[in-house]
Amino acid sequence: MINTWLQSTPSVPSHKLYGMISVVEIGPPSDNVKDYLGHEIISSYHNLDDLKGLYEHLPENRLRDYIKDYVLPSDAHQLTLNVRQGDFSEVLASLIVSYFEKRIVPLKKMRWKFNKDKSVFSTDMFAHNAGNEISDLYYYEIKSRLNTTYKEGKAPDRFYITVHAHNSLLKDMNQPNEGIADFLSKMYSYVKDYDSARKYHDIILNPTKYNRAYELFFIIETSKFNPAILDDLENLPPTLKPLCVTIVLIGNLARLMVDLQQRAVQQAVDYIHPAP
Repeated sequence: MINTWLQSTPSVPSHKLYGMISVVEIGPPSDNVKDYLGHEIISSYHNLDDLKGLYEHLPENRLRDYIKDYVLPSDAHQLTLNVRQGDFSEVLASLIVSYFEKRIVPLKKMRWKFNKDKSVFSTDMFAHNAGNEISDLYYYEIKSRLNTTYKEGKAPDRFYITVHAHNSLLKDMNQPNEGIADFLSKMYSYVKDYDSARKYHDIILNPTKYNRAYELFFIIETSKFNPAILDDLENLPPTLKPLCVTIVLIGNLARLMVDLQQRAVQQAVDYIHPAP
């Protein structure tokens, strides 16, 4: 479904520090694509079959109230809108990586929130190669911006968003453990799937046997994309290697996110209380 809306093109960049992938729209997303994205958003927060077991015998308004109060970030103020935008970006990045790069994203982080209006801590996204044996690990920092024409932060740390993303991922990678792999191992152990638990726990036991790659992933309003954000990365030391940068350009991004939030709610309602 996503390939009817977006196309991915590996680029030969003029930059030496990193590889680059450009993802652009084939055209505006259709209603079918937006319904699909709404479904993926709501199911990233909550398993729909579990929601059905809880709410199929309750009035529809109770389900809508639950989603509003406990699931989706609110639009009450700018901080929660930032969380909503960040969550959307992680969902879309997961779909793009899964479809175009054929990688496995094993964790829906937002299902483990304690506070819907706060971001989930830890590395934004973790992926690995498909197949029975894991050999390649990918670590992502994901950012979304409606405008990239200005630098962010306070002097002397005022940079374009690309540099802030790089430094954030570098900070995560300097942690002395594999926290996501440990969480996945515990999650699978809890449901008695010990084969999967051992597969992820091996990343902790034998960390040097795995190939690692690092990705900066940006979802940006097309009309406000500033190519200079890429130039700033050239001034950084090549600490994260290999490093890839993915730029996703979407028109009318702010309006799309509002539309998808509404469709996410409706997708849950339609699944749990289907029309007769």
